[in-house]
Amino acid sequence: MTDRIIDISGQPVFLNVTNRLLAIRNKEGKSQTLPLGDVAALLISNNAATMTHAVLDGIASSGGIVVICDQKHMPSGMLLPMQGHYIQTERFTAQAAASLPLKKRIWRQIVRDKIRNQATVLKLTGGDDGGLLPLVSLVRSGDSSNIEARAAKIYWRQLFKPVVDFKRDFDQDGINSWLNYGYAVLRAMTARAICASGLHPTLGVNHHNRYNPFCLADDLMEPFRPVVDLAVCRLLSSYSAAAELDAVIKREIISAVLCRVVFNGESITIFNALAKMSASLAFAFENNGRSIALPDDIFAGIQE
Repeated sequence: MTDRIIDISGQPVFLNVTNRLLAIRNKEGKSQTLPLGDVAALLISNNAATMTHAVLDGIASSGGIVVICDQKHMPSGMLLPMQGHYIQTERFTAQAAASLPLKKRIWRQIVRDKIRNQATVLKLTGGDDGGLLPLVSLVRSGDSSNIEARAAKIYWRQLFKPVVDFKRDFDQDGINSWLNYGYAVLRAMTARAICASGLHPTLGVNHHNRYNPFCLADDLMEPFRPVVDLAVCRLLSSYSAAAELDAVIKREIISAVLCRVVFNGESITIFNALAKMSASLAFAFENNGRSIALPDDIFAGIQE
């Protein structure tokens, strides 16, 4: 499968399948086609889009995912492949039985990596880390002192400061909607990697909202969020902070989340990095491991 993401958010379209090809037809009757196996993620945020059952079945059967987004470009539902790994049942069992100390160790690792990456974003955009790097060593097992929230307060206060007095609010337009969209794409990519590793996206290591069916995806995507943040920050050199999320901005954000990262010294896509991270988590669940594999540098492909 390729790492192709299809975004349906512009004019009304009709999607169907012909000879294992996904066909997308607009209201003028013009069509474009591509193999179902090339679709890593299909994002639908247009209320006038219609599709056949064969589209949903074909993408899921090929290992891709379908994401339905709301008007704020946040995922309101996902269709994921049912069988992602040949020993899926065993891995579900190990995941459900994972000990609390194991999950706390993994969450500490994730939070530390996220804060390090946030510090890098501040360095790339403002010249210094904003005091985030000293916080990394303060993160304990399970982040019991909530250093993640402390870092976030500093981070969001400084990230867009040269351009706008920013407040992170999921329900606002402009920059917030750009971030929402980027995170929705990243969340979908993470959910696909989790399923491919034979894990269940609902059973998180830290997130545990009873109404959230993607707790584990929200856990594992955390270190990669700063990729979206950096892309959005750089868009402000060309767009107003209040600009509507249009097709051009979406393309730039998707391009960022499809960039290459360094993982174990190797240059790979974020899709592949998420797959390796998820596979290492599955191994940790099965063997009571102490850590998971994380990328060395998530900004290697997008730094100037």
